[in-house]
Amino acid sequence: MAKDMLRVQLASFNVGQHISSDTLPDMTSWLVPTNTEEGKSGYASQDLHGSREAPDLYAIGFQEFALLPNALAGWTETLRAALDREIRRTIRLHQSIVRPDHMYDPIEHGGGPENYSQVAEIVHGGMLLFVYARERRSQRHPHLPSAAERVKEVRMSSVGSGIFQLMGNKGAVGVRITLSPLTSGAQDDVYTFVCAHLAAHDYNVERRNLDWKNIVERLVFAADRLGFAPHLQPMSKTRSEKETMNHVQSIPTKPAAQNQTPALDKNEYSVYDTHHLFVLGDLNYRVGSNVAGAPPSGGATSPVTYPPMRTADIKMLARSNNPRRWAWLLPYDQLTLQHATTPPRAFQSLHIPDLSMWNLAPTYKYKVNASTKSSDVLSFKRLPGWPDRILWSQKDEVHCELYRSVMAMRVSDHKPITTILNVPEQDRSRSIPLGEHGRRVDCGWIGPSVTSGLCCFYSEMAACRWL
Repeated sequence: MAKDMLRVQLASFNVGQHISSDTLPDMTSWLVPTNTEEGKSGYASQDLHGSREAPDLYAIGFQEFALLPNALAGWTETLRAALDREIRRTIRLHQSIVRPDHMYDPIEHGGGPENYSQVAEIVHGGMLLFVYARERRSQRHPHLPSAAERVKEVRMSSVGSGIFQLMGNKGAVGVRITLSPLTSGAQDDVYTFVCAHLAAHDYNVERRNLDWKNIVERLVFAADRLGFAPHLQPMSKTRSEKETMNHVQSIPTKPAAQNQTPALDKNEYSVYDTHHLFVLGDLNYRVGSNVAGAPPSGGATSPVTYPPMRTADIKMLARSNNPRRWAWLLPYDQLTLQHATTPPRAFQSLHIPDLSMWNLAPTYKYKVNASTKSSDVLSFKRLPGWPDRILWSQKDEVHCELYRSVMAMRVSDHKPITTILNVPEQDRSRSIPLGEHGRRVDCGWIGPSVTSGLCCFYSEMAACRWL
């Protein structure tokens, strides 16, 4: 019997402080991807043909979303409200966007505009993470509760790793969601989302690794910082064309006083105390020059198979607009190299997608010019690469439906990325979280799960791996 799957869409964008509440870009191609990018020489990754169901959960992260002085001072409420409205306006039209005829399914078959409840909004300096739960039940399984109906608890946390390891220019924000099970007698299902922004510059590989260690040690989900209980909107029952148009164009407003979810316990949880872990953001790993490469799918570095590459050659291949040549750079991706060691130096127990499968163009650094196609040209000032990434735990068989960068969005020197994952629901036999009791994690945080009280410390001699 096939497992029930939860559809999760993750999206990340370093907007480079180039947006305001009055100048938000069209987010449709980013948040509701279709096959309309297929003419861009591989930029589309993998085409999506035909209609598909909307995601059950959206996790949408931003880095450098506001001017740094405003972000550090906390003066971002207007911009955050504008982003929330634009996101919900965009994903509301999901069904009509992905259908080839741009129509809605009949109402009796679950058709019409989508409603999503915002269950979390967490900001720390320039990092911002929204999480939304779908209110409509699945068209394929209308007898099962929707994601919004299943939300039992939402916890939030943030940590800085920039100036003095406190300021919000670097670090992470996180959301931990507990969903009620679909099967009677099964345990709750826990999803953890982390939006991170790590240290910049080509040479700062070890600093980025240390940033991740710092996030794992200090990003703790306590019972005193809770997210929102879904506020379900009434579904569309309109029939006339005028009524339908008014309903489609309306944007459900976030309730002025949303209730917090109750805390299920008083324990504290780390990012690894979860069934499903997702990491998205500007991780800032670039393409390494003058180093031996490693197979993108994993394995040791090999100066024979992947000899060191010069900076000039890296820039030439990246600017070729040729997916085959982009793939030649992937063995030198710093994140791949750090994860290929035994044991891995960062992002232990997480799956790093092989970008060569998705024809993914480098996501950085582009010329910023929203009015011309010259913004699709990589800048010669910096080494190009794939600093913008989405990673996930592969404890269960997660199916990646799409992994894409969106070249059409030109408001930043980064390109936004998105992925759609089909995540299997937990069952009784596989309900042990990644960091459950009795598991030892030798990766800079050693000790029992924080479910029995936070007990994490670092040993310089510890190898970074799961035992």
